Amino acid sequence: MKNTEQEQNMKTAALHTAQTQPAALHRCHLIVDGNTHRSDLCATGLPQTDGIQVSEALLPQIRTVATLIAAMRHDFDSRSPDVFTEEADWFAARIIVLGVRRFHLDVTLTPMLKLANRRAAAFAARHKLPFVPAEIRMSLHAGRPANLLIAETELSLSDCGNIVANSLALKNRLPVFGMPHLKSGGV
Repeated sequence: MKNTEQEQNMKTAALHTAQTQPAALHRCHLIVDGNTHRSDLCATGLPQTDGIQVSEALLPQIRTVATLIAAMRHDFDSRSPDVFTEEADWFAARIIVLGVRRFHLDVTLTPMLKLANRRAAAFAARHKLPFVPAEIRMSLHAGRPANLLIAETELSLSDCGNIVANSLALKNRLPVFGMPHLKSGGV
């Protein structure tokens, strides 16, 4: 009887350890070519990188969630702004949709990432979605093109040969974030 209790305690300890171990993170080179709040990002060509490139414009889930996050604070009794989303909305959407745990950013973007985490947390709570805040890793890529965002996510990525194939393969693994998927009763 005592041996069975010890075995159960060992299994419980092993399970607890497995649940508290951080998951392996995989680096993604996200080409941010779908953001209307920063039209300058769409004007440049594809950057040359050594990582797996994914086009944000081919991941409609990010645009959808960024817009829904922006809608949470919009007063629909007034006119909508010309540019509806902000940079923090897009970062919040990347946290929710891609499960980004770490962004490689300039340290000056820390306040924006804190705001993005708050918005992502509010959106996740409202729609009963899982949420883990993203952190900043000081970027050592000062010469990196403006339209290249290096992010680390729990999603494992494989190189499918080109940016379009990589993006479509990732898109097919992501949840669909449309209104039926989300809690009813508004945004």
